Amino acid sequence: MSNQNGGGLTHWKKMVNPDYLGAYALDPGQELIVTIKVVRIEKVTGPDGKSEELPVAHFNEAGIKPMVLNATNMKTITKVHGTPYIEQWSGKAITLYVDKVKAFGDVVEALRIRPVAPKLELPELTVSHPKFESIKSKVAAGTTRQAIEVHYKVSDEVWAELQKGVQNA
Repeated sequence: MSNQNGGGLTHWKKMVNPDYLGAYALDPGQELIVTIKVVRIEKVTGPDGKSEELPVAHFNEAGIKPMVLNATNMKTITKVHGTPYIEQWSGKAITLYVDKVKAFGDVVEALRIRPVAPKLELPELTVSHPKFESIKSKVAAGTTRQAIEVHYKVSDEVWAELQKGVQNA
């Protein structure tokens, strides 16, 4: 993460709860695309020392702290990915950004989720790809091209190779 705040200065909010991601973690105008690993209820201790059970998202990307999810952000994930079930959020990408919101009688910075899914560059599936044979087995078992194209770019030629043997079976 680039540091445009004066060359290595520490935002005071990092000292409040350094275990979780907050608005202070992003530079002005910066966005961060992350992939949800798991969302679960955890005991979170606030700056006042009080603990409460809150939903927390953990991410696949190394070095990215977990994020406490509020109702606004959970509604946005639901909209972006079409499901209100946290178990179905695993593997889904979201874009984080900072917005100014009215809270606690003031205007404060808050970590928010963009209301559209991020555009991710998918890896290309080739016949020499390490997972080609396992994907071919899935196609033989009935997995559709559409289901594979959620994870990979698939050319017509590669799709034809995946179907070889399926049609002969």
